[in-house]
Amino acid sequence: MTELLDLPLIAITPPVVRSWYAKALLGKGGKTSIGQSYRFLRAVMNSAKRDGAIVINPCQIPGAGSDKAKERGIATPGQIVDLVEAITPRYRAAVLLAAWCGLRRGEVCGLRTADVDLVDGVVWVRKNRVELLESPKKYDKDPKTDAGRRPVSVPPHVMPYLRDHMKEWAGRDRFFVGRDGQPMRGNAVYQAFVRARVKVGVDVSYHDLRHTGQTLAASAGATLADLKKRLGHASAAASLRYLHAVEGRDREVADQLSKLAAHGNAAKLPKTIIVKH
Repeated sequence: MTELLDLPLIAITPPVVRSWYAKALLGKGGKTSIGQSYRFLRAVMNSAKRDGAIVINPCQIPGAGSDKAKERGIATPGQIVDLVEAITPRYRAAVLLAAWCGLRRGEVCGLRTADVDLVDGVVWVRKNRVELLESPKKYDKDPKTDAGRRPVSVPPHVMPYLRDHMKEWAGRDRFFVGRDGQPMRGNAVYQAFVRARVKVGVDVSYHDLRHTGQTLAASAGATLADLKKRLGHASAAASLRYLHAVEGRDREVADQLSKLAAHGNAAKLPKTIIVKH
Protein backbone atom coordinates (compact mmCIF):
# COMPACT_ATOMS: atom_id res chain seq x y z
CA MET A 1 0.00 0.00 0.00
CA THR A 2 3.08 2.25 0.04
CA GLU A 3 2.29 3.62 -3.43
CA LEU A 4 -0.95 5.08 -2.07
CA LEU A 5 0.48 6.70 1.05
CA ASP A 6 1.67 9.92 -0.56
CA LEU A 7 -1.39 10.45 -2.76
CA PRO A 8 -4.01 13.03 -1.78
CA LEU A 9 -7.37 11.45 -1.00
CA ILE A 10 -9.03 12.84 -4.14
CA ALA A 11 -6.33 11.17 -6.26
CA ILE A 12 -7.19 7.70 -4.90
CA THR A 13 -9.85 6.81 -7.45
CA PRO A 14 -11.48 3.44 -8.20
CA PRO A 15 -9.03 2.75 -11.09
CA VAL A 16 -6.08 3.55 -8.79
CA VAL A 17 -7.38 1.18 -6.13
CA ARG A 18 -8.00 -1.57 -8.69
CA SER A 19 -4.49 -1.15 -10.06
CA TRP A 20 -2.93 -1.32 -6.60
CA TYR A 21 -5.02 -4.38 -5.67
CA ALA A 22 -4.13 -6.26 -8.88
CA LYS A 23 -0.40 -5.58 -8.40
CA ALA A 24 -0.62 -6.68 -4.77
CA LEU A 25 -2.18 -9.99 -5.76
CA LEU A 26 0.64 -10.60 -8.24
CA GLY A 27 3.28 -9.78 -5.64
CA LYS A 28 4.73 -11.83 -2.79
CA GLY A 29 2.27 -10.73 -0.14
CA GLY A 30 -0.27 -13.18 1.25
CA LYS A 31 -3.98 -12.84 0.52
CA THR A 32 -4.70 -12.40 4.22
CA SER A 33 -2.44 -9.37 4.58
CA ILE A 34 -3.69 -7.92 1.28
CA GLY A 35 -7.26 -8.31 2.47
CA GLN A 36 -6.41 -6.60 5.75
CA SER A 37 -4.80 -3.70 3.86
CA TYR A 38 -7.83 -3.37 1.62
CA ARG A 39 -10.22 -3.32 4.57
CA PHE A 40 -8.09 -0.67 6.26
CA LEU A 41 -8.10 1.47 3.11
CA ARG A 42 -11.85 1.05 2.75
CA ALA A 43 -12.38 2.13 6.36
CA VAL A 44 -10.21 5.22 5.88
CA MET A 45 -12.11 6.15 2.74
CA ASN A 46 -15.45 5.64 4.46
CA SER A 47 -14.35 8.08 7.14
CA ALA A 48 -13.20 10.56 4.50
CA LYS A 49 -16.56 10.30 2.75
CA ARG A 50 -18.43 10.94 5.99
CA ASP A 51 -16.28 14.03 6.55
CA GLY A 52 -17.04 15.30 3.04
CA ALA A 53 -13.44 15.04 1.83
CA ILE A 54 -14.44 12.73 -1.04
CA VAL A 55 -17.74 12.06 -2.82
CA ILE A 56 -17.54 8.27 -3.19
CA ASN A 57 -15.48 5.51 -1.62
CA PRO A 58 -13.05 4.30 -4.31
CA CYS A 59 -12.84 0.82 -2.78
CA GLN A 60 -15.44 -0.85 -4.97
CA ILE A 61 -13.88 -4.22 -5.84
CA PRO A 62 -16.53 -6.94 -5.28
CA GLY A 63 -15.37 -9.51 -2.75
CA ALA A 64 -12.03 -7.82 -2.09
CA GLY A 65 -11.07 -7.77 1.56
CA SER A 66 -13.74 -10.26 2.54
CA ASP A 67 -12.80 -12.05 5.73
CA LYS A 68 -14.20 -15.55 5.37
CA ALA A 69 -13.68 -17.82 8.33
CA LYS A 70 -12.56 -21.35 7.58
CA GLU A 71 -15.45 -23.76 7.56
CA ARG A 72 -15.18 -25.95 10.61
CA GLY A 73 -15.49 -29.68 10.43
CA ILE A 74 -18.54 -31.35 11.89
CA ALA A 75 -18.55 -34.88 13.25
CA THR A 76 -21.64 -37.02 12.75
CA PRO A 77 -23.21 -38.90 15.68
CA GLY A 78 -21.73 -42.11 14.25
CA GLN A 79 -18.25 -40.58 14.05
CA ILE A 80 -18.52 -39.44 17.66
CA VAL A 81 -19.24 -43.04 18.63
CA ASP A 82 -16.20 -44.19 16.64
CA LEU A 83 -13.99 -41.59 18.31
CA VAL A 84 -15.18 -42.60 21.77
CA GLU A 85 -14.49 -46.25 21.05
CA ALA A 86 -11.05 -45.48 19.62
CA ILE A 87 -9.80 -43.16 22.34
CA THR A 88 -8.20 -44.26 25.61
CA PRO A 89 -11.13 -44.81 28.05
CA ARG A 90 -9.83 -42.15 30.45
CA TYR A 91 -10.56 -39.50 27.81
CA ARG A 92 -13.98 -40.68 26.61
CA ALA A 93 -15.93 -38.31 28.83
CA ALA A 94 -13.82 -35.40 27.58
CA VAL A 95 -14.84 -36.18 23.98
CA LEU A 96 -18.51 -36.53 24.87
CA LEU A 97 -18.68 -33.34 26.91
CA ALA A 98 -17.22 -31.42 23.98
CA ALA A 99 -19.30 -33.09 21.28
CA TRP A 100 -22.69 -33.26 23.00
CA CYS A 101 -22.47 -30.44 25.56
CA GLY A 102 -20.26 -27.97 23.71
CA LEU A 103 -17.65 -27.53 26.44
CA ARG A 104 -14.33 -25.97 25.56
CA ARG A 105 -11.17 -27.94 26.33
CA GLY A 106 -10.26 -25.53 29.13
CA GLU A 107 -13.76 -25.92 30.57
CA VAL A 108 -13.45 -29.71 30.44
CA CYS A 109 -10.10 -29.67 32.24
CA GLY A 110 -11.39 -27.11 34.73
CA LEU A 111 -14.31 -29.24 35.91
CA ARG A 112 -14.36 -30.14 39.56
CA THR A 113 -15.88 -33.39 40.71
CA ALA A 114 -18.51 -31.37 42.54
CA ASP A 115 -19.43 -29.68 39.26
CA VAL A 116 -20.77 -32.94 37.81
CA ASP A 117 -24.27 -33.68 39.06
CA LEU A 118 -24.97 -37.32 38.26
CA VAL A 119 -28.44 -37.16 39.80
CA ASP A 120 -29.93 -34.31 37.79
CA GLY A 121 -27.69 -34.83 34.76
CA VAL A 122 -26.05 -31.41 34.78
CA VAL A 123 -22.46 -30.19 34.58
CA TRP A 124 -21.67 -26.77 36.00
CA VAL A 125 -19.06 -24.77 34.12
CA ARG A 126 -17.46 -22.50 36.69
CA LYS A 127 -13.77 -22.34 35.74
CA ASN A 128 -11.55 -22.47 32.70
CA ARG A 129 -8.18 -24.24 32.88
CA VAL A 130 -5.39 -22.14 31.40
CA GLU A 131 -2.06 -23.54 30.20
CA LEU A 132 0.49 -21.09 28.86
CA LEU A 133 2.60 -22.31 25.96
CA GLU A 134 5.51 -20.04 26.83
CA SER A 135 5.77 -21.27 30.42
CA PRO A 136 4.89 -24.31 32.55
CA LYS A 137 2.42 -22.20 34.52
CA LYS A 138 -1.11 -23.62 34.77
CA TYR A 139 -4.06 -22.19 36.64
CA ASP A 140 -7.85 -21.93 36.79
CA LYS A 141 -9.59 -18.68 36.00
CA ASP A 142 -13.14 -17.45 35.81
CA PRO A 143 -14.87 -17.48 32.41
CA LYS A 144 -14.36 -14.34 30.35
CA THR A 145 -18.02 -13.42 30.65
CA ASP A 146 -20.91 -14.18 32.97
CA ALA A 147 -22.45 -16.21 30.16
CA GLY A 148 -19.51 -18.61 30.34
CA ARG A 149 -20.43 -19.58 33.90
CA ARG A 150 -23.39 -21.87 33.30
CA PRO A 151 -25.16 -25.18 33.93
CA VAL A 152 -25.33 -27.52 30.95
CA SER A 153 -27.86 -30.32 30.78
CA VAL A 154 -26.25 -33.57 29.73
CA PRO A 155 -27.99 -35.76 27.13
CA PRO A 156 -29.17 -38.98 28.80
CA HIS A 157 -27.09 -41.23 26.53
CA VAL A 158 -23.92 -39.49 27.78
CA MET A 159 -24.66 -40.00 31.47
CA PRO A 160 -23.42 -43.63 31.70
CA TYR A 161 -20.00 -42.48 30.51
CA LEU A 162 -19.88 -39.74 33.14
CA ARG A 163 -20.82 -42.24 35.82
CA ASP A 164 -18.10 -44.63 34.64
CA HIS A 165 -15.60 -41.79 34.60
CA MET A 166 -16.59 -40.70 38.10
CA LYS A 167 -16.09 -44.24 39.37
CA GLU A 168 -12.90 -45.16 37.49
CA TRP A 169 -10.86 -42.05 36.72
CA ALA A 170 -12.13 -38.95 38.54
CA GLY A 171 -10.06 -37.45 41.33
CA ARG A 172 -11.37 -36.44 44.73
CA ASP A 173 -11.34 -32.77 43.71
CA ARG A 174 -10.90 -32.80 39.94
CA PHE A 175 -13.18 -34.64 37.55
CA PHE A 176 -10.36 -35.05 35.03
CA VAL A 177 -6.96 -36.04 36.35
CA GLY A 178 -3.90 -37.60 34.77
CA ARG A 179 -2.37 -40.91 35.71
CA ASP A 180 -0.31 -39.07 38.31
CA GLY A 181 -3.45 -37.76 40.00
CA GLN A 182 -2.70 -34.17 39.01
CA PRO A 183 -5.16 -32.00 37.05
CA MET A 184 -5.37 -33.31 33.52
CA ARG A 185 -3.40 -31.29 31.00
CA GLY A 186 -5.24 -29.95 28.00
CA ASN A 187 -2.43 -31.17 25.78
CA ALA A 188 -2.94 -34.71 27.08
CA VAL A 189 -6.59 -34.55 25.99
CA TYR A 190 -5.53 -33.13 22.64
CA GLN A 191 -2.89 -35.78 21.96
CA ALA A 192 -5.24 -38.61 22.94
CA PHE A 193 -7.88 -37.17 20.63
CA VAL A 194 -5.43 -36.88 17.75
CA ARG A 195 -4.48 -40.54 18.11
CA ALA A 196 -8.15 -41.55 18.07
CA ARG A 197 -8.86 -39.25 15.15
CA VAL A 198 -6.14 -40.89 13.08
CA LYS A 199 -7.48 -44.37 13.88
CA VAL A 200 -11.00 -43.42 12.88
CA GLY A 201 -10.04 -41.25 9.93
CA VAL A 202 -12.15 -38.25 10.94
CA ASP A 203 -10.81 -34.85 9.88
CA VAL A 204 -11.94 -32.74 12.84
CA SER A 205 -10.04 -31.01 15.61
CA TYR A 206 -10.94 -31.24 19.28
CA HIS A 207 -12.32 -27.70 19.19
CA ASP A 208 -14.45 -28.75 16.21
CA LEU A 209 -16.28 -31.02 18.65
CA ARG A 210 -17.62 -27.88 20.36
CA HIS A 211 -18.80 -26.63 16.99
CA THR A 212 -20.31 -30.07 16.46
CA GLY A 213 -22.16 -29.75 19.75
CA GLN A 214 -23.62 -26.43 18.68
CA THR A 215 -24.74 -27.82 15.32
CA LEU A 216 -26.25 -30.97 16.83
CA ALA A 217 -28.13 -28.91 19.42
CA ALA A 218 -29.51 -26.75 16.61
CA SER A 219 -30.55 -29.91 14.78
CA ALA A 220 -32.30 -31.02 17.95
CA GLY A 221 -34.39 -27.86 17.85
CA ALA A 222 -32.45 -25.37 19.99
CA THR A 223 -33.17 -21.71 19.35
CA LEU A 224 -30.43 -19.11 19.09
CA ALA A 225 -31.14 -18.13 22.69
CA ASP A 226 -30.81 -21.76 23.76
CA LEU A 227 -27.47 -22.09 21.97
CA LYS A 228 -26.08 -18.94 23.57
CA LYS A 229 -27.04 -20.22 26.99
CA ARG A 230 -25.81 -23.77 26.39
CA LEU A 231 -22.52 -22.85 24.73
CA GLY A 232 -21.79 -19.95 27.09
CA HIS A 233 -21.71 -17.29 24.41
CA ALA A 234 -22.00 -13.68 25.55
CA SER A 235 -24.90 -12.04 23.74
CA ALA A 236 -24.97 -8.46 22.53
CA ALA A 237 -27.14 -6.00 24.42
CA ALA A 238 -29.45 -5.67 21.43
CA SER A 239 -29.91 -9.43 21.24
CA LEU A 240 -30.74 -9.67 24.92
CA ARG A 241 -33.77 -7.45 24.40
CA TYR A 242 -35.29 -9.91 21.98
CA LEU A 243 -33.89 -13.35 22.88
CA HIS A 244 -34.70 -15.11 26.12
CA ALA A 245 -33.77 -18.70 26.97
CA VAL A 246 -36.78 -20.42 28.49
CA GLU A 247 -36.05 -22.23 31.73
CA GLY A 248 -36.22 -25.98 31.24
CA ARG A 249 -35.59 -25.88 27.50
CA ASP A 250 -31.94 -26.85 27.95
CA ARG A 251 -33.12 -30.16 29.42
CA GLU A 252 -35.49 -30.63 26.47
CA VAL A 253 -32.64 -29.94 24.07
CA ALA A 254 -30.46 -32.46 25.90
CA ASP A 255 -33.18 -35.13 25.63
CA GLN A 256 -33.51 -34.48 21.92
CA LEU A 257 -29.74 -34.81 21.51
CA SER A 258 -29.96 -38.37 22.79
CA LYS A 259 -32.67 -39.10 20.24
CA LEU A 260 -30.38 -37.66 17.60
CA ALA A 261 -27.59 -39.94 18.81
CA ALA A 262 -29.89 -42.96 18.55
CA HIS A 263 -31.04 -42.14 15.04
CA GLY A 264 -27.74 -40.79 13.75
CA ASN A 265 -29.73 -38.62 11.36
CA ALA A 266 -31.07 -35.19 12.21
CA ALA A 267 -33.78 -35.55 9.58
CA LYS A 268 -35.40 -38.33 11.63
CA LEU A 269 -35.80 -36.27 14.77
CA PRO A 270 -39.33 -35.86 16.08
CA LYS A 271 -40.47 -32.28 15.64
CA THR A 272 -41.30 -31.71 19.29
CA ILE A 273 -39.20 -28.56 19.58
CA ILE A 274 -40.17 -25.60 17.42
CA VAL A 275 -37.27 -23.59 16.04
CA LYS A 276 -37.92 -19.89 16.59
CA HIS A 277 -36.13 -17.15 14.68
